[in-house]
Amino acid sequence: MIHTLSSAHVHSTFCDGKNTVLDMARAAYEKGFVSLGFSSHAPQTFDPRCCIAPERENEYKKEVLRIKEEYADRMAIYLGTERDMLSCAEMIDYEYYIASVHYFNTPDEDYIPIDGSAEKMKNYVEKYCDGDGIKMAKQYFSLVRDYVLEIKADIIGHYDLVRYNNSRLHMYDEENSEYRTAALDALRDMCETGALLEVNTGGIARGYMSDPYPSAFLLKEWKNWGGEVIINSDCHDARFLDAAYGQAEEILLSLGYDHVMCLSHNPKKGMWEQVGLK
Repeated sequence: MIHTLSSAHVHSTFCDGKNTVLDMARAAYEKGFVSLGFSSHAPQTFDPRCCIAPERENEYKKEVLRIKEEYADRMAIYLGTERDMLSCAEMIDYEYYIASVHYFNTPDEDYIPIDGSAEKMKNYVEKYCDGDGIKMAKQYFSLVRDYVLEIKADIIGHYDLVRYNNSRLHMYDEENSEYRTAALDALRDMCETGALLEVNTGGIARGYMSDPYPSAFLLKEWKNWGGEVIINSDCHDARFLDAAYGQAEEILLSLGYDHVMCLSHNPKKGMWEQVGLK
């Protein structure tokens, strides 16, 4: 199994996390992490409870850089952000970007959280997708692909997030060939960018998923295409910084992966490093 603990997808009280930057860093160091990347949700003009307030973005950057300096001789700290497709934030000053799509923007200028209310998602599918869950999923994967290609993201965040509400609503069959083709076609286009595909264990930690994002069939093809993966906890609570890492590693090993990427323990040698699985 992996010997190096790291996560590039971590949230703090600057957005919707439960712990301060300092408390998250302390917890990671106590768990034996060699590197940690903060990736608070970038500012946006709606749903303020989930993201950094625009007037606090500079404060967030300064605090992470302060902790980076404080931990310089103990654990590598990186300043990142998880930027949604609908973010209003400028892309400056960050060391890396996680590209994510969390919302559908409707013609009525309403924002429907993909990992939010099941009732809202059901209404969205009925009103804007003719009640067709596959149509909704196709929309989602197309949005993710276009966004990752646009901003040249470092990491593709929780790629098949549409599974979040599908487990509750059964909007489509995840074995359906049309669904799988749409997911694979979009993913193949993104592989050419060199972005890392995130194996996200956050849904397991929060108790609504039994396996990580993305599904195994996506991870299998990503490997066949030569893509690289990174295990991230999408952590909002310091207690779960390395939640389900063992499960993620077992899945990757079963698919033939022999290594993952992570944030480097030594920034002087570059931002990313390869870590073996065994």
